[in-house]
Amino acid sequence: MSRIERTRLVDDDGLAGLRAPRRDLVREDALGDDTFALVDGPFRSYHRTLEVHPDTAGRHRVTERTEFSLAVPLWGPVVRPLMARALADTNRRPRNRWWWPAEVVGRRTSELIGALCVISVMAGYLGVVIGQTITFAAADFGRTDAAQANTLAATRVGVLVSVVLIHRADRIGRRPLILWFTTGAILFTVAGAAAPNLAVLGATQTIGRGLTTGLITLIMLAATEEAPAGSRALAISLATVAAALGAGMVLWVLPVAGVAEGGWRVVYLVPLVFLPLLWWVARHLPETRRFDAAAEVGAPASVDWWRFALIGGTAFLSAIYLSPASQLRNEFLRDDRGFSAAGISLFQLLVSTPAGVSILIAGRAADKIGRRRVGAVGVAAGAALSAVSYQVGGVAMWLTASAGVILAGAAFPATRGYSTELFPTRARARVGGLLDAVTVAGSAVGLVVAGYLAQRWGDLGDAITVLAVFPVLVAAAILLLFPETAAVELEAFNPDDPALDDPATTAKTATTTTTTNDANCGAAGGDLRAEATDSPGDGQSSPASQESTAPTISGS
Repeated sequence: MSRIERTRLVDDDGLAGLRAPRRDLVREDALGDDTFALVDGPFRSYHRTLEVHPDTAGRHRVTERTEFSLAVPLWGPVVRPLMARALADTNRRPRNRWWWPAEVVGRRTSELIGALCVISVMAGYLGVVIGQTITFAAADFGRTDAAQANTLAATRVGVLVSVVLIHRADRIGRRPLILWFTTGAILFTVAGAAAPNLAVLGATQTIGRGLTTGLITLIMLAATEEAPAGSRALAISLATVAAALGAGMVLWVLPVAGVAEGGWRVVYLVPLVFLPLLWWVARHLPETRRFDAAAEVGAPASVDWWRFALIGGTAFLSAIYLSPASQLRNEFLRDDRGFSAAGISLFQLLVSTPAGVSILIAGRAADKIGRRRVGAVGVAAGAALSAVSYQVGGVAMWLTASAGVILAGAAFPATRGYSTELFPTRARARVGGLLDAVTVAGSAVGLVVAGYLAQRWGDLGDAITVLAVFPVLVAAAILLLFPETAAVELEAFNPDDPALDDPATTAKTATTTTTTNDANCGAAGGDLRAEATDSPGDGQSSPASQESTAPTISGS
């Protein structure tokens, strides 16, 4: 339980503002005697009180105390200081923060997105293992560049596992499939550590990566489905940054591949530590409200196939370039640029880390100024700079590769939501699986073509660069053909789905949402001291309030 205490000198208007029930980060109910209780918000428990004493010159000395326990699994230490500072702010106007939407986010939504971000870390790790290690595995097994590209292409067949199974998420819910897919992907990835040859490694990763592909689709689907209309791209960007963190963890371990023969196998054993974390996070992962609502009324599941063709076609063309550009990067660095395993890890970490910030900024920008402009610029410019990085060396290679990753990452939250937003709730998982198959087909085509051209021309960089024309076509299609979906409720594109503010829907989802105090929130931990700055609506100091003491924030 965290506690904020702050004393201010305020005039009558300032006192009236403090006595008004909050409608920004939290929705309060006034209980009388300057006491306010939780109606809705991202908390397991919440309570605010005011202690008012008259002061000189018609002013009031007000001590405001707020106690809260966040409903954000695992990420509490990151979010809690930000939330505490925001709750202590006298500016109670609903507004977007870089880390939180303007809308009031309920407990169920915050728990779901927090849990999805934890699983995204696992998915990020599992999704890049084969791509980051295959150059070392192939060297151990004495295989060529073409064999690597063909193995990576063959692992794409595993998407059929996802396509066959993922549609069940439209029948039994997103939550069960997310947990099943995560468990299976972990186990098949770990099995790769014992592979005696490249063919067996490819076989284990075919299934493991297929499950991971479906898992990422379900994570993004659930996040988009649950997030407020004005923050769907932000939700995608948070899950994407979490996945990038997981992908970066592979690079932390990758240097062992250069220590001894077979060192790359250690990378495949690390996911064993995910299993107890998955068991824990499963207790904090609810079902999405939209799935519950659609299942309750038996909403139709018809698909607009023109929309599917539009999104699937652009996904196919993007993958033709993006897969070889990202997954053969290590081979290019090792063979063409002479990098060691440690050097590759350093390159990837330094090049990719700034993209985390760009993804968050792009998510907010896509919600504010629109998906199409952010997405089109990111896709085209990211591919162009990435292609240049394969043609230059030295500092120029590092800078263009980093800029390419940053811009390509910025495009993701702007474009990924389309596969959820434009299809009805009870068809989203099925459509997502089919789009995965289309995307993976594009990946396989790109990898095979890149491998063939590299062998024919004797230059992997040229082979990848020539494929960069396809993302440029995708950017044009986004600008000319895609609808704008930012800040529009999903039901506007899918009118047969029940709206979440319908009385029947509200009654249904309320049965699985609780806003009562949680006796298990605990009170362990130390004290945090923080200074919060008052910043009313215009960002200027408020004449109605004056700091008397620094806020005290304590919590577990």
